[in-house]
Amino acid sequence: MSLTFYQHLSTFFTIMKSTTSLPGIKSVGFVPSEMLQRQIMLKHLAGLPVGLFTDVKPIEFCGVPTCTAVSSYNNNGRIEQTTLRFQTLDELPSSPHIAFVITDCNDQAYIIGQREKPRPIVKITRQTGTPDGDPAVKDVEVTLYAQKSLIPCTI
Repeated sequence: MSLTFYQHLSTFFTIMKSTTSLPGIKSVGFVPSEMLQRQIMLKHLAGLPVGLFTDVKPIEFCGVPTCTAVSSYNNNGRIEQTTLRFQTLDELPSSPHIAFVITDCNDQAYIIGQREKPRPIVKITRQTGTPDGDPAVKDVEVTLYAQKSLIPCTI
């Protein structure tokens, strides 16, 4: 039985966009970008393991952080958008470029960011607490657009 044109088209668009969501985030941290190896994205795309040879500074988070990587195709090739969202009471450094390191429930570590461009876009929204006693937290949203933006790594 042959597929119709619309079934082929539906299959094509299903293949062209894929979404990955981590099972659960156990820890969030950051490292200064200058402490990373060079070209970690290209190393990962070539099949080489990526290691972090520096200390990861932990970020205490409130609630449940989420991380989603969406891979899609545009005219220039495949691009991946990774979005990390969490709430914290900590202050994040704003002057040096930083990369974020997350560890999921399976003890697999991932890095969002690299030494070279493109670098993550960090959006911090400050909220006041409610009169009921909720804390005044900072909503942090980290977004990175790259050929591969959620890179598995070894700590």
